[in-house]
Amino acid sequence: MVDIVSIIIAVVSLVGSLVAAGFTGWISFYIDQVKRRSEAKALVHKYRDPLMLAAYDLQSRFWGLVQQNLLRYTEDEDKKDLIYVYTAFLVGQYLSWTYILRRQAQFLRFSSDKTNTQLNQILDTVTNEFSLDRHKGEDPFMLWRGQQMAIGELMTVSAGEEGQLYCMGFAAFTVKYNSDPDFKKWFNPIEKGITLLVEASAHGNSVANYRLRRLQHLLVDLVLLLDEDRIASGQNEQLKVDAAHSCRCDKCPGVIVTESPSVSPI
Repeated sequence: MVDIVSIIIAVVSLVGSLVAAGFTGWISFYIDQVKRRSEAKALVHKYRDPLMLAAYDLQSRFWGLVQQNLLRYTEDEDKKDLIYVYTAFLVGQYLSWTYILRRQAQFLRFSSDKTNTQLNQILDTVTNEFSLDRHKGEDPFMLWRGQQMAIGELMTVSAGEEGQLYCMGFAAFTVKYNSDPDFKKWFNPIEKGITLLVEASAHGNSVANYRLRRLQHLLVDLVLLLDEDRIASGQNEQLKVDAAHSCRCDKCPGVIVTESPSVSPI
């Protein structure tokens, strides 16, 4: 009888220990998850405005290039640089802030927060759209992932004792762009892309700007995701340019029927 009681007591004690250990483990896991979500949210909040403004500026430039005949200024010597150099800066500015965010937020990808998940999805889709090389005639503004990362890194500077990261300004960029060949070469795909758009426009070829159309849509989605106040106020309408095929943006305004021939991916 004593042996049975001892066994029962031992079993109950063991079960109690297992339950306590399991509960302690669950609490630790829960606290860690809450901490991760809190840190991810704080980091996104910190970089939300500069990333949102960079995305807004870039989508606005793409709008001008494909829908407002901004390319005509490439024939004006006084304004030519504002098309080539400033466009290169806007691409670099966006890539800089995404580089900073991802460098500072390695854990962001593992966050289960819905907004952070959507943010990662849009950022990944934009990165992929820049690097795609499967549609013939859509060469302008193609940047391999390595090129995107390199540009983002080169555009990023640090300041202060803590080494706070931020994107260089347009004035500093212009000086470096015009004086440092090694720096400028990373932006050759942008400069060549604008030249290709000018040539394509002169021949009535709209296929060349399809990549920019898709990118503009995705950047608008990014702006709307980050611009909480605009959405909260109900004034969240943001114009998207006419669509191109294979667009993966949210609520695409339409699809252009003409598709560019596919080529084998490299």
